Amino acid sequence: MELRKFIATTIREYLNEQNMVNENYHNTTFYHGSTDKNLEGKNGIHIGTKLAATQALEARIGVPSEGDWDGTREYGKTLLAGKKRLREIEQERGYYVTTGYNIGRDMPEEDYFPTDRKERAVYSDRTPILFTSKPIIFPVQIIGRMTNSPNNPHSDDKANSMMIRNLRMGNAKSGYFYTNIGEDAGSISAVVPNSSFLRIL
Repeated sequence: MELRKFIATTIREYLNEQNMVNENYHNTTFYHGSTDKNLEGKNGIHIGTKLAATQALEARIGVPSEGDWDGTREYGKTLLAGKKRLREIEQERGYYVTTGYNIGRDMPEEDYFPTDRKERAVYSDRTPILFTSKPIIFPVQIIGRMTNSPNNPHSDDKANSMMIRNLRMGNAKSGYFYTNIGEDAGSISAVVPNSSFLRIL
């Protein structure tokens, strides 16, 4: 009997601890980078630290020669950093930015406009990003159900593979926290099934 009481008490304490963790992540601010202020993603929607969101967006569409993607600048009319400026930005920021779209074969040495390059920045489904879009990095909060907590994250690959599988099977009902191995390596990010799991702040 004493053993049963001990087990029941331990389980209750564990569940209470998990509920506290869940309440905490609902109050945490995450960030998402988008070519327009929307929440879309065929393989789930990824959110994370501001640095992670910045690095992910810049790898997909390029790094502004000056300033940030703040939603006020039209993509096709924004001067992007060429190889020379990218090297300077890496020195300024202390991390690599020569990834993704920033290392294409036709990457110019000097700053350029997206319309100047033959290679187009594209979404994950290879659809070209519109020159009229206004990229932005914006804050969000999680309001949907998560399977795990930031204190018990999955690996990057595991979280993504589970989300893709669940979406394909039509039973993606919760999100996953994971440890980032790419953008802002080591930070905690999350992937959720759709926009109903998030609130734009």
